[in-house]
Amino acid sequence: MDTLLHSVKNITLFLIPSLMGIFAFMLPFPLHGKINTLIGHTKESLLIRFNDDLGIIIVMLCFFIVTLNVIAVSLRPQWILSNPLFSENLLHGPLSFTSRFCSLPIAMLVVWGTPEMFGVFIKYAEITVINLAPRLFILTLVISITAPLLLDFGFVQFVAVYASPVMRPLFKVPGRTAVDCIASCIGSSSISVIISAKMHHSGYYTDREAAIMVTCFSVTGIYNIYAVTELLGMSYAFTQVLFSVYLTIFLLAAILPRLWPLKNIPDSYHNGMDNYNPPQGDSRHGHTLFEWALIRGISKARHMNAKIYLHESLSIAIPLIFGTIPLMITFGTLLIVIAELTPVMKIIAAPLSWILTSAGIAEAVVIGNSAVFAFIDQYLAVAYAQELVTETARFLCICLTIVGLINLTEIGIHIWHSTMQIHFWQLAVIYVMRVVLSLFILIPVTYVFFP
Repeated sequence: MDTLLHSVKNITLFLIPSLMGIFAFMLPFPLHGKINTLIGHTKESLLIRFNDDLGIIIVMLCFFIVTLNVIAVSLRPQWILSNPLFSENLLHGPLSFTSRFCSLPIAMLVVWGTPEMFGVFIKYAEITVINLAPRLFILTLVISITAPLLLDFGFVQFVAVYASPVMRPLFKVPGRTAVDCIASCIGSSSISVIISAKMHHSGYYTDREAAIMVTCFSVTGIYNIYAVTELLGMSYAFTQVLFSVYLTIFLLAAILPRLWPLKNIPDSYHNGMDNYNPPQGDSRHGHTLFEWALIRGISKARHMNAKIYLHESLSIAIPLIFGTIPLMITFGTLLIVIAELTPVMKIIAAPLSWILTSAGIAEAVVIGNSAVFAFIDQYLAVAYAQELVTETARFLCICLTIVGLINLTEIGIHIWHSTMQIHFWQLAVIYVMRVVLSLFILIPVTYVFFP
């Protein structure tokens, strides 16, 4: 009887939190006329609730971060030095300190400045301060509470048993990465990168596996894909967009990990520690596949308690709040200003525009420029692409904007403030490879759907 009760307790400890995490991250449902996941609905509801105060909230947040950073650097109190979470995120060096410090005046200018005083700078800074930063801040609060349910109660280990035979030969990543893929497609690319960063920092992904995940599987969420499609007036072709995008991403995910530079990133763990501890060999010790997956999941769940849960939540929230949000405001604003006010992006886009023109694509210059703008931010690319007229051009532009996956104001900022070993030049090279290779798939598909 005691053995049965113990087994039921262990299964419950694994099953209930994992099901709650699955529901929060992976099951979209309609609410107020919109289809989204629980996390997505919660984020959007909070954004609406605090809509009039978002700028003030970000200013207060930046002020708090700058004050804490100044205290950490100048006074170096023991309560910061002795806490790895605070010391790792507040004592990063002059570049991080500068980005945090600059985020405060930028946020203040957006909230209290006037166009007469600061011209178009405020217009572009609003994109990061009013649109991007509040979304990331609220998303951080929500997922820091819910992500441990999905990641730390055995669901990753359970899925890995089933997915490993498929994920490893096809995409050169372990089966446990299937959780990222699902969360990304149904949730958002930010969620996928945050999960990947946490898994890498905790010793579950190697440097190469983490790089593959964030550059090949950080897919824009379905609701974001719809938003991009709607903004370019192609919502009637949403099904064709989804088919084209996921087909292209699937094929690129099978190709790019086998090419430079991804294949040259070493298979080493953060701090040299492999914490996944996979079973030795392929033996399941006489258990069925389901039984073995359940055993692996329960084994992980048994080690969780309230203290570990709180630590895991803070390990997600603190890096994003103290590092990623200030970086997004400072460098995101700088990149958008450069993109809008200088010819740099148009010069970079010239080769891609030439390829599109050679393929007979209408409005190739605008599509090429838009694809390069998408490397900074996908909504900046959509805003630029509003002048597109033809149906084929809009469809191809939507697909290129999405399949590029990598953007600096979101994915790039997450990566740079994590322990993942991916450099800017690697992100740029992989993005170019994604866009160019995707043309061989998307151009024929475009002509099939819109002859």
